[in-house]
Amino acid sequence: MKKSPTFRINPNFRLQSNYLHVAWYRVDAHTLQTEIAFAVPGRQVFNKNKGCLMMAEGDANALTFVYADITDWDNRSLQKWLREVLREYIFEQAALILPQKLHVLEQKHNLYAKGVCVKKLRSHILGQCSHDGMISLSPKILLLPEEYTDSVLLHEMAHLRFPHHRKSFWSFLSTLLGEDAKAQKLRMDVLMSRFYAYSAYLLK
Repeated sequence: MKKSPTFRINPNFRLQSNYLHVAWYRVDAHTLQTEIAFAVPGRQVFNKNKGCLMMAEGDANALTFVYADITDWDNRSLQKWLREVLREYIFEQAALILPQKLHVLEQKHNLYAKGVCVKKLRSHILGQCSHDGMISLSPKILLLPEEYTDSVLLHEMAHLRFPHHRKSFWSFLSTLLGEDAKAQKLRMDVLMSRFYAYSAYLLK
């Protein structure tokens, strides 16, 4: 069985998104140990193993990691913690941003869903539109370039009028996109081949 690729989260790790911002700050261990002694709302701390000391704070603008100069980036417990913090941040941002973006597109195109929710979907599924007009969106969408973020939303919105993938659907989606929908899908499929492994690691 093919082994899934492994990603190492460290200060060289960058989220490729216009909506997700991660900052890294390095300080000496003593300074960080002193700082984490103070309880701050929204602050998360990792301090379980010698050589691994870190804190994370998130707000609407960015997720900030402050780490000690002695950090062991190969520590499995630390990597698990980092992935969990990033996953929580991505879900929180997606729940705020994606419905807002959908509502803007609804008003622009005069095409309205019954409702929208953000939730974990199957591996290669970024969005779904039910027969009663409810749109479900994967938080993975926020990891895409903005051009494709809107494309996924418009794809699901097109299903409000055409609940299938026949010619009429693609023609309508092309109108919403302002370009050939199938040609854009081909470009997206090339991007997705790299994207799915990356997003699956962060959001599994």
